[in-house]
Amino acid sequence: MALAIRHAVVLRVAYLICIGIATLLRVGFDPTPATVLLRLERAVSPLMNFKDVVDAARNVALFAGWGATWVLTSATPTTRRDIVRATGLGLLASLTVEGMQLFSPAREASVLDVLTNTLGSLLGAGVLWAMERRATADLRGGTMLGIPAWMSAGAMLTTATSLAYAPSSRVAMIIGWGATPADRLSIVQAIPAVTLPWPALITDVSAWLLAGLTVAIAVSDRTGRVRPRQLVGWLIIAPALLVGVHRARAWSGLQREEDTLLVQGLSFAIGLTLALLLVPRWRDRVKARSMRAAQLGIVVALFGALMAWSPASWAALPGSTPGLSWRQLVPMMSLFQRHDLASVFLVLQKAGIGVLVGAALAARKRVGVPWPGLRTAVLYATCLEVGQLLVPGRYPDVTDIMMTSAAAGVVAVLAARSGRDARVVPQLPDGDLNGRALAGKF
Repeated sequence: MALAIRHAVVLRVAYLICIGIATLLRVGFDPTPATVLLRLERAVSPLMNFKDVVDAARNVALFAGWGATWVLTSATPTTRRDIVRATGLGLLASLTVEGMQLFSPAREASVLDVLTNTLGSLLGAGVLWAMERRATADLRGGTMLGIPAWMSAGAMLTTATSLAYAPSSRVAMIIGWGATPADRLSIVQAIPAVTLPWPALITDVSAWLLAGLTVAIAVSDRTGRVRPRQLVGWLIIAPALLVGVHRARAWSGLQREEDTLLVQGLSFAIGLTLALLLVPRWRDRVKARSMRAAQLGIVVALFGALMAWSPASWAALPGSTPGLSWRQLVPMMSLFQRHDLASVFLVLQKAGIGVLVGAALAARKRVGVPWPGLRTAVLYATCLEVGQLLVPGRYPDVTDIMMTSAAAGVVAVLAARSGRDARVVPQLPDGDLNGRALAGKF
């Protein structure tokens, strides 16, 4: 956290450079006044199509990172003024890049991009602010891992949901994006679903089983007993995300897969049920929160390896190339090459794994075990990508290393910022103790 605040300017400028690479790569230059005016007219009165929906999702995701970066590099605690500044500067950055795109024959400036970029900045800053406030309150009440377990549960659920939309172990056939969403949906429903071999579903099953485990830890985080309200909330969120993402697949024009929804739903139910039975015993047997965090981190790391190193056929998709080329060594290039919703979900997969690893490391740090640190997350992300050189149909990408490492850093800094106000927690022994009960002893 101290590093993030001390080098706030450098980190913020670095993220703005990433935005510049993502939005101005191969921009070209055409200063002809008549052409610029024509692009300006098109920018202020854009036509809406499905490509704009994809661009909007990508814009929100890109600028949400800017909002999060601003919050995590500001003085603690985060205030509403930080959110306003992050949003305002996000608007200014968006106006700058969209203005430069008016001189580009290859890019299209749009007022919609300005709106979605600004919305992303607001969401990124606002969500991190809300998470920091909630985590501070939770840390004062004691935790099972050393940090609020909803961080791990939310990250794992995000990863599992992303896998349901953009599977990492197979190719989902694209029906076509030229028609309207309603037409694509009717075409998808009319075409028979694809029957997948069981090996292709191993990653999906593992993801949803692990999602059930992390949710079970989250609902019994403080006292070790299941909290009914939290359990009901997760039981609403998880199925809604699962059903919604399969609906989004069909709406996007991706061919249906036989029984995939059922397999994923059953995996989550089985994982949650078993974990609700076994987590209390695990809690009693493993007293040290640092050891619990380490064990969960090892499970997550193994799942990340399974997800990254399972044989795949993504190379058959447009914009994907097997092996290693210079394009995979340029940050953001892979996102520039692909213009579909799957690219957004693939980023969420990498970010989810990063958050999970970062949460395990932050949990150990919070209870006084400083090793391993964030360098481990960077090394882990690098190993995942380099290992893909040996996996059929996969390729390493420096952008994925950045996404995974940055997500680990975000949750680690967030946990440190939250713990700064919950001062009783760092003084607690590395055991299963409640902060409120022991507050008077320190």
